[in-house]
Amino acid sequence: MNKGLGKKILTVLILPCAVYAIFYALQPKRFGNLQTLYIMFQQAFLPSISAWGLCFVMTLGLYDLSIGAIIILSAIVGTNLTLFIGTGFGYIWLFFGCLATAVILELINATGYNLLKIPSMIVTIGLMILYETAANFMGNAVLPYELSIFGRAPYNIIVGIISLIIAYFLYNRTQIGMQIKAIGGSEIIARNAGVNVGRVKMYGFLLCGVFLGIASFLSVSYGGLIIPSTRMSSILRLFPPLMGYFIGIALKKVCNIIIGVFIGEVVIIMVVTGMVTMGVPTTYQQMITGLFLLTVVGIAIKAKKDEVVK
Repeated sequence: MNKGLGKKILTVLILPCAVYAIFYALQPKRFGNLQTLYIMFQQAFLPSISAWGLCFVMTLGLYDLSIGAIIILSAIVGTNLTLFIGTGFGYIWLFFGCLATAVILELINATGYNLLKIPSMIVTIGLMILYETAANFMGNAVLPYELSIFGRAPYNIIVGIISLIIAYFLYNRTQIGMQIKAIGGSEIIARNAGVNVGRVKMYGFLLCGVFLGIASFLSVSYGGLIIPSTRMSSILRLFPPLMGYFIGIALKKVCNIIIGVFIGEVVIIMVVTGMVTMGVPTTYQQMITGLFLLTVVGIAIKAKKDEVVK
């Protein structure tokens, strides 16, 4: 193995190994068994898929605060479509119902951003409220147990790995991925080089919608029940993917951001699981998670600044 590659792999593994070691030392019986590791590995895929979608938007310098509402509404639409048509080909209807809804909603996001010419954060907050309202009109989504197998191993792992491969390929090996990164580096330079910035931003939102559709499909499959959010509470679903994205940025020097995102989500799941096994009260869990997020964001911003200087 190339020494440089081996050093990078070791550097990437330092963070998850350090977090694991801390909680293993504190709770060896509850935290330090293979079953717990296996469960955490599975749980990391759902926020990772959403975070991979965020990569295509946030690399452009844009924000999408509506992803939680999109996941919820897409799951409700996909589930209702499946129940309406029938469960004969339930997996297919559920998947494409979730996927199509998420892509359409992100198309609305992109169109609103391009037409209104106001910051994406404001546009997506407004649309988030509309999506939450639409979800509440439709009501809860209850998926029959026999259609929820993609929320269990090994099917959820298979979907997660396929999503990782697709995200890696789209972000690193396609023209649209390169153009997204070019605009993120400097929109002016990209525009002068002939990149259609408006169209690429539209594609960024649509690609995000693809991964949110997959996340929506897995989300309803995990619990079998999706309850609409109110009063912007769907934004809580944004934080785990956002934290994973920033950890991916912080690890960008030693690994590809798509891989870094998954490492980040594994670390976040470890932190949350570790605090639960220790019986840490919810209030302190939120405080520790918030401090962890601030630390990661600080490191990520520094990494971005260093990259610009170079």
